[in-house]
Amino acid sequence: MERDKASEGLLASGDHVMESLLHFRDILIHFRDPENGYRDMVRKNGQDGPGPLSIDARKELLTRLLALQDETGLAIISEEELHWIQRFWNSARNPDDGTGVVNIIFQQKGTAMPDISDDSQLTSIEQNVAGEKDISLETLRRLVAKVEEYGESHRAVGLPDELLQILQDDLRERAGGDEVSHA
Repeated sequence: MERDKASEGLLASGDHVMESLLHFRDILIHFRDPENGYRDMVRKNGQDGPGPLSIDARKELLTRLLALQDETGLAIISEEELHWIQRFWNSARNPDDGTGVVNIIFQQKGTAMPDISDDSQLTSIEQNVAGEKDISLETLRRLVAKVEEYGESHRAVGLPDELLQILQDDLRERAGGDEVSHA
C-alpha cells in the first residue's frame, strides 16, 4: 500500500499518533474489500453484489475507533455522531437491536451513554402501529430510521425506493427468504 509523502515524513519523525491513524486507515481498507467478508452481499437497492458493511463489521470498527480515540487522545467522534451511528444502524438491512452503540461505549469506557431512543411510551406506540399495519416492529423501526436519515439531509431523492426495499425485505423474511416480485 502506498502512503503519501507527508504521512511518511511524520512517521519518519516518530509521530506515533500518525502511525496509529495510518494503521486504522489500513484497517478500513481491509474491511471495505468484499473478499474479506465484512460486507453485506446485497446492495442497498436490493441487487446482488457488495453492499454496505455488515452490522457486526460496523460494531467492530466503532470499537476500534473508540480505542484509537483513547490511545491517541484525539477527539475523533462526538456523542452526537455516536447517536447518528445508532440511527443508521437501526435502518440497516439487518438492523442493530437499538443498543449497539450504547453497549460498545459501556464495554469500552464502563460508562453509560444516554440512550435517547429508550422511551417506553414510544415503544408502546411503535408496537401498536406495527400490529395495526401488520409489519414487524423491526421493519417499522427501519422505516422510521430511514425517513429520519433522509429528513436530516433535507433531500428525499431515493427515499421511496429505499422504503420500498425495506418493505420488500420484510415480505421476503415472512416468505422464508423467497424472492419478492415487483408486480
